[in-house]
Amino acid sequence: MANLDLTRRQTLSAALGAATGLMWTRVASAAGEEIKTLSDGALTLPTGALSRSANADAIKKALSDAGLATDITRNPLNVSVLVRGDDVILFDCGSGPNFMPGAGKLPDSLNAAGIAPERVKHVVFTHAHPDHLWGALDDFGTPAFPNAAYYMAAAERDYWFSPDVYKTLPEDRHAFAAGAQRIIKELDSVMKWFKPGDEVVSGVSAFASRGHTPGHVGFDVRVGNEMVAVVGDAITHGVISFQYPEWAGGFDQEPEHAIASRKRLLDRFANEKAQIIGYHLPGGGIGRVERVGATYRFVQKS
Repeated sequence: MANLDLTRRQTLSAALGAATGLMWTRVASAAGEEIKTLSDGALTLPTGALSRSANADAIKKALSDAGLATDITRNPLNVSVLVRGDDVILFDCGSGPNFMPGAGKLPDSLNAAGIAPERVKHVVFTHAHPDHLWGALDDFGTPAFPNAAYYMAAAERDYWFSPDVYKTLPEDRHAFAAGAQRIIKELDSVMKWFKPGDEVVSGVSAFASRGHTPGHVGFDVRVGNEMVAVVGDAITHGVISFQYPEWAGGFDQEPEHAIASRKRLLDRFANEKAQIIGYHLPGGGIGRVERVGATYRFVQKS
């Protein structure tokens, strides 16, 4: 029976992995540290949502030239997980069950990876959009990771609680602000605040990447002897963000800041030959940035 139970667990794990798009370890060290991405599912959106500054024909041509669909785009949701022995750190925590169809798969992916919610010690946010934050609470409205401390940039909190926040958002995104306020309030007793440049937890340092939201940050993460940059939504598409970094993203709340941050980060990552993880990039989101003339390309980790 023990062998049968093991086979069942292996089969379940494989099935969950296939169903959720589970992505496994891409960076590891001899010291037993590893960073992996786990899938929270994907968002299916019209391709017009990829940029708020480029016209529809330009977007479709860019996608067509890359061999991608021109009517809809499927944005993967890659949650980075850093494992250091018994210490588990999540970078963002998915959408939860109430955002959009196709999202909210992180609990299944964690289960398939053998990571119980109780093992998570730290949840570190790049920003407070629904697909990054709303998974912080379970179906009962309590913290989904009961033993974790939660970390967010103070500037991000200040934005979502600003008296003018609803004026800065189109009406169809007012739920973003209501959700951010509700969840941040629920996490208040376990939330810690930081600023760019701080070491948030050991080996994890925040860097500024304002623009997608006013308090958006990324993280330089030490994994053994390697460094990986978790970039959140400063870089959001495997073609457009790299070939057309001057296009404002469809969900960039401060377009000029977002464009400046994206160009600065792409230049930095290309110069450093750095490994990056993007929340919405293909292939689990892990790869490198290469310079191609005056633009860039994303090279997935093989």
